[in-house]
Amino acid sequence: MIENRTRALRALGRRLTDHVEASQVHGREIAVVTGAQRSRIVPGADGLASTDPTVVLAIHCADCVPILLVDARRRVVAAVHTGWRGTAAGTAAAAVATIVAACGVDPGDLVAAIGPSIGPCCYEVDAPVVEGLAAWPWYEQVLAPARSARPGRWMLDLWEANRRQLVGAGVSPSSITATGLCTAHHPALFFSHRRDGATGRMAAMIALTP
Repeated sequence: MIENRTRALRALGRRLTDHVEASQVHGREIAVVTGAQRSRIVPGADGLASTDPTVVLAIHCADCVPILLVDARRRVVAAVHTGWRGTAAGTAAAAVATIVAACGVDPGDLVAAIGPSIGPCCYEVDAPVVEGLAAWPWYEQVLAPARSARPGRWMLDLWEANRRQLVGAGVSPSSITATGLCTAHHPALFFSHRRDGATGRMAAMIALTP
């Protein structure tokens, strides 16, 4: 694991000691970090934001959604981890709100990338998940009947749910890009907890240029 992280950071021209991670507790806490947090895991956080070019922000996923945000004008970056619980809690929207409040960002200046995660082709969920999302006015638009035709089951589109959250927080729809790659559907490319159970994790990293 350390070797893989070292190689990834080396490819970015960085060192392992530049790396900052979120502990990822399936909540909505976004921590604003500086060089003082390098080489640390930030407790209680599912997202990280920074204006410090000495840090590389990292989150890790194996079906959950990685979201990277950048405001090139004000030089702010953020990395967000959100599964269905984080999506229900509004983690993506919280990330935008945090960097607006802490960094003076105009949400209309943000560019967002929604990375590979479990897709609507493979993510079958049950009633507790649907109930968790029901506070969002668009929740029915991100659900479809389960392909298995099992009663009380739906297919959930986490990409669209998080896109809608970002738009609702003020990010321009034209500034949001989703890869559309399902981790469960591409075993040769991605780890997937839903597909494999015990498995590794992919990293999503972002940093400002020095």
